[in-house]
Amino acid sequence: MRWHVLLITSAMLLQVQALIHRGEVSQALGNKDRAFMDYNSAVGLDEDHPDPYLHRAQFYLSLEKLVEAVADLNKCVALDPDFASPWQQLVYAKYQMARTINPSLLQDVYDMLDEMIAKFPTVSDMYALYGQVLQDQRQFVEADVKFQKAAELSPNNVAYMGHRATLKMMAENNYEGAYEILIEARSKDPKCDFVLETLGMIYIQKQMYKEALECFDEVLKLTKSEGEAAHYSALFIGVKCQWEVCEELDVKPISMTDMQSMSGMQIPQ
Repeated sequence: MRWHVLLITSAMLLQVQALIHRGEVSQALGNKDRAFMDYNSAVGLDEDHPDPYLHRAQFYLSLEKLVEAVADLNKCVALDPDFASPWQQLVYAKYQMARTINPSLLQDVYDMLDEMIAKFPTVSDMYALYGQVLQDQRQFVEADVKFQKAAELSPNNVAYMGHRATLKMMAENNYEGAYEILIEARSKDPKCDFVLETLGMIYIQKQMYKEALECFDEVLKLTKSEGEAAHYSALFIGVKCQWEVCEELDVKPISMTDMQSMSGMQIPQ
C-alpha cells in the first residue's frame, strides 16, 4: 500500500513539473494564455508544492501583475521558508509596488531585505538585490558595499561587476572606470547579457557604433523570451539607426542618460 501511494505521489510530481515546463515554453514563445492555463493546472494538481506558485508568480511579474505575484510568492515562502528564490522575488515585487503603488511600503522592503540577509547570509543574489534597491534609491555607497559582498560570495558571477560599473557611471560619472570593469567582466564571461548590454551603451557614448552593435547582437543570441527579444531588438535597431543618422548628418550621438532610461532593474531568477 505504501509503495502504491509513493508511486501516485511521484507520478503527480512528474505531471506538475511537466505542466510547469510546458508553461515556461509557452511563455517564452509568447503564448501567454496557454502558459497561464498550465501554471494554473500545476497549482491545482498539487496545492502544497511551492514550485507551481513560484512559476506562476514569475509569470505574473512578467505581466507586471504585482498583487497577484505577491500572493503566490507569499504562499510559496509559507510552504518552503528555506527556499531562497521566492524570497528574492517577493522582495522585488514588493519594491515595485512601493515604487508604483504605495511608497509607504519602502520601509517594509528594507526590513525584508535585512531579514533575508540574516536568513541567507551566504546567498550572493540576496546582497545583489539589496544593492539594486539601494542603487535605485540613489544610495550609491551602500549599494556598492552590497555588490562587493555579492562578488565576494560568487566571484564567477560577472553580473555583479556589471552593477558596480553602472554605479561608477551613476555616482561618479566615471565612464572610463565603468568601461574597464565591463571589459574585465566580459573577458571572464562573454555571455553575460547584462554586461554586454551595459558595455554596448558605453560604446555608444564613445561613438564606437560597430562595437555597440556587436554587443547587442550577442545579447540577442542569448535571449530566452519574446519580451527580451523585443527589448534587445529595439536597442539594436535604435543604435543602427543612430549610427546611420550620425554618419549621414554629422551630429552628436545619443547621451548615456538617454540610453540608461532604456534599461531597468532586473527581475530576480
